[in-house]
Amino acid sequence: MRAIGADFNHDPRTFKQLARIVYATTNEALRQAADLKRAGRVDFLVAGPNNALFPEEADSMLLDPAIDLVIVPSGWVRELFWASARQLIEKTRVCPSGVDTDAWKPSGSDRESQCIVYWKSGDEKFVEEIETLLESRVLEPVRIRYGHYKTPEYKQLLDKSVLGVFVSSFETQGIALAEAWSMDVPTIVWDPRDKVSHRGHSFTAGSSAPWISDSTGVTWASMADFSGTLDYAIRHRQAFRPRDWVLEHMTDASCAAFLVSTIKHEATRKLGLFSSS
Repeated sequence: MRAIGADFNHDPRTFKQLARIVYATTNEALRQAADLKRAGRVDFLVAGPNNALFPEEADSMLLDPAIDLVIVPSGWVRELFWASARQLIEKTRVCPSGVDTDAWKPSGSDRESQCIVYWKSGDEKFVEEIETLLESRVLEPVRIRYGHYKTPEYKQLLDKSVLGVFVSSFETQGIALAEAWSMDVPTIVWDPRDKVSHRGHSFTAGSSAPWISDSTGVTWASMADFSGTLDYAIRHRQAFRPRDWVLEHMTDASCAAFLVSTIKHEATRKLGLFSSS
């Protein structure tokens, strides 16, 4: 927000510092802001994407009519999870999170044969099969497991990797993927789109890489597909341009600008705010 010169007040200390528009990304703040809106202290209330993934989560908080706009990280999340809540889906908008491309920037060190294997879902035998196939292509697999690493370790491994294989049954956006792309690492993403269970819900996943593109990598659905997909990625390694894609589409600044523009548009449409500017 600071990078784009946005007019905002982060975590105001008093109610007097509240603006006409409030974006509450935590549940406690959202409940408080909803009460303030009902009291006439707030004009336009924005929530998401971290408050809840399903309509009935957090005591169905996002169904509160005081909320004017809900941000979701990708289109498939909006269409699948919120389709049953018609009163809510009409006020959801897709806005992805950006990446700090100064922090997630390759050092320029040599990359020879290392391939990072990012393991989030699937059993270990499945990951071992992936690693065996990588070794057959003279690639050195280095495994990192979701929830068991610190950011500097992940960044260091990306900085030395020529490719990344990502194993996750679904992603609402895929921040780790965007970080890999910012480090100029093309990704080979397992994208089964199968039935999964999450937070007590069962559903058919919409994507394991909602924002992947021809510039950032390729997807595969089964081990039968992986060999050919891997060979394609190796042959076309120099044709991928993951960091260039992030610099054009998914920086912190560009995503913040899109978020602000979306909020202003919806506030104008509902209340006439900013209509004179």
